Amino acid sequence: MRENATEIKKVLDEHQYSINAIIFDAMGTFKLNSIIRKAHFKKQEGYRVTEILALMIMLPLMLLNSVNSFYKSEFQKVTKMKKDAIYRLKNHEMMPWRDILYGVAKRF
Repeated sequence: MRENATEIKKVLDEHQYSINAIIFDAMGTFKLNSIIRKAHFKKQEGYRVTEILALMIMLPLMLLNSVNSFYKSEFQKVTKMKKDAIYRLKNHEMMPWRDILYGVAKRF
């Protein structure tokens, strides 16, 4: 595990990126808007699906195991979104999770 940390440090030192810039660059390559449009899912109101989904995808990158751990950490300052928005999308019965996961995996 220690080897992985040194490789990450090397990338950060070489490119002088902040971790936020690296995460947002990585998220941009997935083109979540396109993936969600292909899955034919639309929300009525509130935060965009891409915003919520991007936050959910970034949780493991922030070494967080759950939405609850995100809101107990300092990372919660990244967004004004409340945890209810995430849980509502996560539990939405019409959300085509399989199509979205396939789209993200295909881009990856």
